[in-house]
Amino acid sequence: MIYTRPFVTGRFIAFAGDSRSGQVSLAVRVFDSFTEEPPQISIRVRLKELPRAVPVRNHSGFFCFGVIPDPGAYTLLVEPDRVASDWYYLEPTGPVWTDTFERVINLPVPDPAFPVEVATFAPKTSYPFPANATLVRGVVTQGTPDGLRGAIVSTTYQQEDPPGSPPSPVQVRTLTDRGGEFVLFFKRLPNATQPITLTAEKDGAQVQQPVIITEGTTRKGVLLDLP
Repeated sequence: MIYTRPFVTGRFIAFAGDSRSGQVSLAVRVFDSFTEEPPQISIRVRLKELPRAVPVRNHSGFFCFGVIPDPGAYTLLVEPDRVASDWYYLEPTGPVWTDTFERVINLPVPDPAFPVEVATFAPKTSYPFPANATLVRGVVTQGTPDGLRGAIVSTTYQQEDPPGSPPSPVQVRTLTDRGGEFVLFFKRLPNATQPITLTAEKDGAQVQQPVIITEGTTRKGVLLDLP
């Protein structure tokens, strides 16, 4: 059998390829807070007031909007495909947390040379955590056995970031789902076990409870009953 190698040459001439450039008014970077990387699912990013302004997703994963001439407050929608994977909440930039995937953003951004808005997805109870994840799962109630939807659950724990560095405090928080259930994850623990204090709050009511977390295991059935 005879093999041939067509188009092999000892030299070649390089030509400049086509290139395009343009102004970017807003670049949205989406992260999964557990993996600390972009989610591997379909994501819809829009400005509700500008339905025709469709961002372009570049090779680095940024959703880039072109020139937005009118300054003002816009509603940024960053929504995962919840039909295929209903795994996330959108973390708020302030203390108010909702189960929507919207936030208000003012344009132009303070630094036009770096017009980046980071949108972080926090895992829900349905998130496919690996078997060796360090988790706390539980439910928030308020005087009845029924779970309380929309309560914020948070805690602060010691984390080595990067690994091997002196431990520093890190706050994690989440929202309870329609059944009142929640999940919090913990990474890079300096010791195999660590005491933490869970806090649940909604509409001014608050409750705290101490819990011990163990690396690589899930603490289940934690009950936080609001007064």
